[in-house]
Amino acid sequence: MKTYRQEIVIYTLAALAILSAVWYFFGKMKESKEVVQTDLFSLTAPDPYAILTVNRPATFARMILAKPLIYQAFSSEIPEIYLSILKKNTDIPSFQLSFHPAGTILYAKADRSTAERIESEILRDTFNSFAPQKQTKDGIVFTYFPDTNNRFFGFYRHNGVWVASYSKKLLEEVAAIQRNNKNYITKEQETLCKTLDRNAPLNLLIKSEKLDLYTRTSDSCQWRVSDRWLGADLFESEGNICYFSSLPYHEPADTLYRTVADTLSARLEQQFPQLHITCQFYEENGKFYYTGCTD
Repeated sequence: MKTYRQEIVIYTLAALAILSAVWYFFGKMKESKEVVQTDLFSLTAPDPYAILTVNRPATFARMILAKPLIYQAFSSEIPEIYLSILKKNTDIPSFQLSFHPAGTILYAKADRSTAERIESEILRDTFNSFAPQKQTKDGIVFTYFPDTNNRFFGFYRHNGVWVASYSKKLLEEVAAIQRNNKNYITKEQETLCKTLDRNAPLNLLIKSEKLDLYTRTSDSCQWRVSDRWLGADLFESEGNICYFSSLPYHEPADTLYRTVADTLSARLEQQFPQLHITCQFYEENGKFYYTGCTD
């Protein structure tokens, strides 16, 4: 009888171990599926003025690490903590940054182990003065690390997506988008996004007002590219950072589009004085195409 009871205990423990392994396996499969299927673009918080998608984190990390001037250009627009996360997690499938008047948001496709690694190896080392604070809202746990100047770096992870921002308001807006399965992407943004090359290391969407593209038609008049979104693919070529973009061709504005290339070069150099960017253009199949590279 004693031997029989021992066998029951052993079989029960073995069954529990097998069930636990199966549960863990299917849980990891479900989590991996969530990470792969999630579209970060659809989670963009309302009213951004620019959206940067990092399709190839390893290439992006190599580009910014190897070239100090290019790193300075990116760090002038992207908080240093985001760049640290990007550089040290090149195995993550994709990242996105959206830029808003209230701050910048970092989105990443990350499973639980990756999220825990970011917190333990980067965040706790960077923000080591005080213990993080945790808040739960509508079932989502938000973690906030105190930083300098009374700022708090916050993040959460939900359904295979890790989201971070210095703006609590923006962070909670993204969480609400996930919970309610509702996005704020406009038709123009969606259409423009589909024209970009997802094989490029980076895709950029930016409101034309941020670039202030215009050219003079006379002493008192200006022609301006305004009230629209512009898209560009960013890539590396012969050690330089380059972009490729386009605008619809309108015959009456032919000569004006040609001078916009010079204005674009000037605007980029004003924004990023570390870089000298040469721009070119050509017209084909009803569109003007603009390309540019750092020297």
